[in-house]
Amino acid sequence: MSVRTLSKVWDGFPGGGSELLALLALADWSDDEGRCFPSMASIGRKTRLSEKQARRIVHNLEEAGFLRVIGGQTGGGMSRRYQIALDRLTPPADGRAPAGGRAPADVPNPSRPREGTPPTHGRRTVSEPSKNRQLIADEPPVSSKAADHCPHQQIIDLYHQTLPTGRQVRIWNDTRKAKLRARWKEDPKRQSLEWWGKFFGYVAESDFLTGKTASAGRPPFELDLEWIVSPTNFVKIIEGKYHREAAA
Repeated sequence: MSVRTLSKVWDGFPGGGSELLALLALADWSDDEGRCFPSMASIGRKTRLSEKQARRIVHNLEEAGFLRVIGGQTGGGMSRRYQIALDRLTPPADGRAPAGGRAPADVPNPSRPREGTPPTHGRRTVSEPSKNRQLIADEPPVSSKAADHCPHQQIIDLYHQTLPTGRQVRIWNDTRKAKLRARWKEDPKRQSLEWWGKFFGYVAESDFLTGKTASAGRPPFELDLEWIVSPTNFVKIIEGKYHREAAA
């Protein structure tokens, strides 16, 4: 996995839904230049889509110029070789697709999101306001949405992709937002998706945290994002407690 390529896709791809998920999956296989060669069946499995759907989405990305075929076009049982067009993945200033190109056909314009329409891959995290307006232990709620610079949904999607055995996030309410926001704000190094990609990759190396070990009479540990970003657990992960236990 190239964290550099993943970060470029997160920051620069103008679309969303299955196209973003497919491009992130390709980035997960890619080197720092955006080159990879997964089979179409592998792309389908990783994106939770059928092979036919995956083929259509990859074709859309090729037509839109975000993906190039650099080898394997002639078949012969050899997987195609792809290169993600990193030069096209520049964060737009106005939220629209980069000049000279277009977003894939069924990707909504990011400047006019279609509220209430779930992404085509079937999962959408619901951000739910908390009924309890008291101060949260981590930090007080921010005074306005504009003050919250933490990219909650992008970090949630990165968690889903890097730790697929963990519990899926279905609702992201104010209490959970405050915990993630606090971890984001308390160290400038954490204020980048690249850092969170590396962090989740580190979590994935722990046999205990990924449920690969179990004590007698107890089920394997099941990870979730709220548990990870809770202050006590977060510190233990950073200090390597669960990796030391695995080694022991």
